[in-house]
Amino acid sequence: MRKIILAALVVGAPLASQSIELGLFAGQQSYKSIDAFGMSAQPKSKTVLGARVGYSVVDLGPALFQLTAGFQPKTDSAIEVNGTDVGDKFQHQHMSVGAMFNFKAGVAFGAGIEYRFEKLNITGSGLSDTSYNRPWLRANLGYAIPSPVVKPFIGLEVALPLMSKSFSTTASDEDNMRSFAPKLQIGIYGGIRF
Repeated sequence: MRKIILAALVVGAPLASQSIELGLFAGQQSYKSIDAFGMSAQPKSKTVLGARVGYSVVDLGPALFQLTAGFQPKTDSAIEVNGTDVGDKFQHQHMSVGAMFNFKAGVAFGAGIEYRFEKLNITGSGLSDTSYNRPWLRANLGYAIPSPVVKPFIGLEVALPLMSKSFSTTASDEDNMRSFAPKLQIGIYGGIRF
């Protein structure tokens, strides 16, 4: 009986220390360019905002493993061809689910992966919205203010897609729209854990 109680305590202790994270992201999103027919087309880099919620599965000492879900509302970015704005806009938004490991001792750092369900469109193109589902790698470096109940945190975050499409004259319109999809996101991420 003692072994069962001890095992329950060992398993239950990390579960009892679970926490919720609510965070906001503000940063720069840059896009791929399409170089074809002697021209270069690219959406301009855009400031984006996003929100994320995390639930810690393990919060034991300095180690934090959490499951996350995020949302970035639609943003419009001007499309430039050879540096000239052509009037069309590239629209992008996403929802995501993922997992993140953080080591929080003094300065915290972490890495994780998320699967983004992206929605793309080019205004004035006559094309319908296109979905693009792909994994992204996220890494962060930050600081959490120690406090007994609510722990505010702030840090730098960078995210890179693990796959991308390239423009091809033989590809579908949808795949060519995907070739404009974001290639990098970097910014400030902050929020609270409780």
